[in-house]
Amino acid sequence: MSQQADHSRQQEPRTERVERCDPLNIESGLEALRSSSEFHGTVEPLEGLDDLETCEHIALFYRSREERFATVAPFVRQGIEQGERVMYVIDDLSRSEILTELRGGDVDVDAALESGQLTFHPLEETYLRSGRFDPDDMLEVYSEAIDDADGEYPGLRVTANTNFVLDEHATIEDFMAYESRVNDLFEGEDCIALCHYDCERIPPETLVDVIRTHPHLVYDDTVCHNFYYTPPEEFFEPDETYRDVERMLNTLVDRSRARAELNETVAELEESNERLRRFAYVASHDLQEPLRMISSYLQLLESRYADELDEEAREFIDFAVSGSDRMREMVDGLLAYSRIDMDESDFEPVDCDAVIDDVLASLQVRIEETDATISVDELPTVVGDPQQLEQLLSNLVSNAVKYSGDEPPRVEIAADRQGDRCVFSVSDDGIGIDSEYVDQIFEIFNRLHSNDEFPGTGLGLSLCRKIVDNHGGDIWVDSEPGDGATFYFTLPTATGS
Repeated sequence: MSQQADHSRQQEPRTERVERCDPLNIESGLEALRSSSEFHGTVEPLEGLDDLETCEHIALFYRSREERFATVAPFVRQGIEQGERVMYVIDDLSRSEILTELRGGDVDVDAALESGQLTFHPLEETYLRSGRFDPDDMLEVYSEAIDDADGEYPGLRVTANTNFVLDEHATIEDFMAYESRVNDLFEGEDCIALCHYDCERIPPETLVDVIRTHPHLVYDDTVCHNFYYTPPEEFFEPDETYRDVERMLNTLVDRSRARAELNETVAELEESNERLRRFAYVASHDLQEPLRMISSYLQLLESRYADELDEEAREFIDFAVSGSDRMREMVDGLLAYSRIDMDESDFEPVDCDAVIDDVLASLQVRIEETDATISVDELPTVVGDPQQLEQLLSNLVSNAVKYSGDEPPRVEIAADRQGDRCVFSVSDDGIGIDSEYVDQIFEIFNRLHSNDEFPGTGLGLSLCRKIVDNHGGDIWVDSEPGDGATFYFTLPTATGS
């Protein structure tokens, strides 16, 4: 570190330090990045890191300034927020340009800079401290930084760009030696480092070595645990090239075998699912006749021997008939559910205004009985199966009327086009749904109320989800108890509509 930098750190007031029991290592660093509201990429699951060669060293591969700071900015702000010492090595961008990229969110970057928690260091203080790049000299720089942060901060977070390797002050061989050896330096320390590599400027043959010397990579908004990583003791051995070829080939073989096994499993699952679909269809279809027979004979028994049956016997028959009818309704629902998978008809443009007209006509008696008010906005033309979409809207409107509470139902149906999709909504002002149950209601036979409160089979919403899934869409609900519910679902928009 420069004397000027040390002096400024002594003079500036310190911000309050954050005490943290967990060490700063690759697990805690990546977990913090994964849970960060500012990092919008994907972090490979942390489970199983013990089985990998790993350390606190990450390489970021980027092709644009925006892509670079999409990771660097949350990485730095996260360190500031957690009270860590953050060391930024400047290369091709100025300090003011970097600060512009780092500012944002709830973290006060400028306060961290003033307190000395965040420091910027030019190449002349770090990688080129002796006038050219020397691995031993740079390892000493970071060793001093780790010692300087120890006891005063919960950890040291380092980030640096590496385009200086392209100029005459550094050799690729020396830099690769440093990148491999720095892994040993960081191991076991409360320290984590993020190095930036410009894929547009750094030659591919150099990037290959970069991949091999970093246990963890960030590319295309994804944090990956690197199975191509070569530990330092192997990287410098005479037969390292042979080891690397063997490692890469074995990796390709393992991945190829895994994909082949996955394809076989998928094929077996598809065959099993097809058998299950046909079984559900046949079983539900064939069950209808015995159920009708049971119900018919029970009713016949009651009518023929009514004078000989006492009140309790007639009550038993009523229970049996009611149970039989309910079972038939469930079988009818299962049959409709299984038909969604069995239906192989092609999708076509569907005028949803015409569909909702048919739905409301079929529900007219129920609407009049409950004094319901149904308002419908102009609906779009979508691509789908008209019969299935009629089932979908009929179930949602029926539910909105059924769960209206004590007041006359008020139902609103609307749609909003968003790109090549349309988002439909069916809203009511009824009894609503507790938030802990909003995911369960789409499961088959899952009901939140007894049949005495609200009669039904528990198949309606699961059928809705099956239909929406069949159309490549999503369905969800927004609701609070007593404040009604709004069911949303998406469908593909017809071309030209």
